[in-house]
Amino acid sequence: MKAGSFQIDSAKQYQQVKKTISKKQQHGKVMRFLMNALESYRQSRKLGWSRPWNKYHLTVFQSFKLNAEVDQNLFAMAHNLLEQDIAMPSSAMHFVQDLLDNGQQLMGFVFVHDYQDPDDGQLYEGVTLSLGRVKDKKYRDRIDLIFESPVIGSESKGLSRVRVYIDPYMGAKEPLWTYTLTENLGSHAYTCFDHLSNCSWSWAEDNNKLWNHWTENYIDYFAPRRQTLAQSYLYQAEHPESRILNKAEQAA
Repeated sequence: MKAGSFQIDSAKQYQQVKKTISKKQQHGKVMRFLMNALESYRQSRKLGWSRPWNKYHLTVFQSFKLNAEVDQNLFAMAHNLLEQDIAMPSSAMHFVQDLLDNGQQLMGFVFVHDYQDPDDGQLYEGVTLSLGRVKDKKYRDRIDLIFESPVIGSESKGLSRVRVYIDPYMGAKEPLWTYTLTENLGSHAYTCFDHLSNCSWSWAEDNNKLWNHWTENYIDYFAPRRQTLAQSYLYQAEHPESRILNKAEQAA
């Protein structure tokens, strides 16, 4: 077996690899090798939460889990943005309404990342507001809102785009609808980005918010930030002076 060539081809093999990983007895390199194969298998079948746009060309350096009641303001911000600022087809809007109106089943995560665009090499720092629910026990319905600020030199320049993924589980298919908003970003987008940026700093050591799972140690896209920015909207543990305050914080 050549390095990097291993892939899981069946449900039986998937269960065998999953069992091996759960024992935590393999060498770190082997664990990483198996874990990334497991992630690829799960992702291709939409098992669990992972999706390609949360995995490739990026480094996730913070993960938080939301509470549908405590963090209702974030869910409301997402709803306002989708409903008022983004023109989507009726099928996507119907799913958005159905998901966000179902409070008892609603799940939410925040992923903070650095992303290098594969098309032009532009570096962004960004944050994903990921909302969803369990579908048929092992699958997930998903809405992802990805807010990103370009990094020029060592300075983050401010929100410039919002990527939208509307992804109800419909088998191993492409998302129902995707869109990238780059022009006429409205107040809802800036408000949501400001709030999520604040969360990156204020929740950084909050064990009630941090979402950490031991498997993250063996998944390629979970890692510390690779570049220290002189000016950043998102958390840098050793450089609190780099934080860019939003207008509300500046006024305070």
